[in-house]
Amino acid sequence: MDPDPLLTVTQVADRIRLTASSWRARVEEGTAPPPDDPDDERPADRRRPRWRRSTVDAWNAQRRARARAQADDRAP
Repeated sequence: MDPDPLLTVTQVADRIRLTASSWRARVEEGTAPPPDDPDDERPADRRRPRWRRSTVDAWNAQRRARARAQADDRAP
């Protein structure tokens, strides 16, 4: 078993508790990491990009740390 598997959009969304459309939007905006496997061989409307689990976990940890820091800044 691969210790750092590639995840589909749906698997990423499930892992970080977002909807698939929210994840796609963040990737489009550039606020989420680009895919580790962009699947560029297919036409754009048929691509199935994938991300390494470690990429997703690192991004999510940074996102949560930023959210905590913002909450601390707002605390009285």
